[in-house]
Amino acid sequence: MTKTRIKISLPMLASRDEAEATMNDLANIANNRRKLAARLDAALLKLQSEAAPGLALCDTALTAKSDALRAWAESHPEEFSKGRKSIEFLSGTLGFRTGNPKLGLLSRAWNWDRVLEVLKSNPMYQTFVRTREEVDKEKLLATAAQEKCFDCGYMGMKITQDESFYVEPKLTDTNN
Repeated sequence: MTKTRIKISLPMLASRDEAEATMNDLANIANNRRKLAARLDAALLKLQSEAAPGLALCDTALTAKSDALRAWAESHPEEFSKGRKSIEFLSGTLGFRTGNPKLGLLSRAWNWDRVLEVLKSNPMYQTFVRTREEVDKEKLLATAAQEKCFDCGYMGMKITQDESFYVEPKLTDTNN
């Protein structure tokens, strides 16, 4: 399979006047984009505010119907086939799902710090305590900035800084 490369030639700006004109075009396009985005945002906000009451009514009705079906299912366990946790109806299925196991605290007398202390104090349980080691990059950069003779190369690192081109058009008010 051969790759086809498309080469786009950019217009070369020969003078500062051409660069100024191009920047002016860029600023106009950016301003037009902001105006269109503001119109879009206003239209979306209007549509959302018009639909919000209907959506709220639907959400309330869905919650009430779901609660009623749950209460029915909990009070009629005989309706579930042996070994099944769901019932299939013509217009849907209801049932109970078993979630993934998770740890919780035994009582209010316990908190996770106390659990950690117990795990650390018993050698048999210390394998259940995580210790995470990682390079403190922020501290290394701060030290390198303060000490001119700091040798990152010795430790297998180097300090790099990227440079990127930017254009910031002067944007005008979009309320036109």
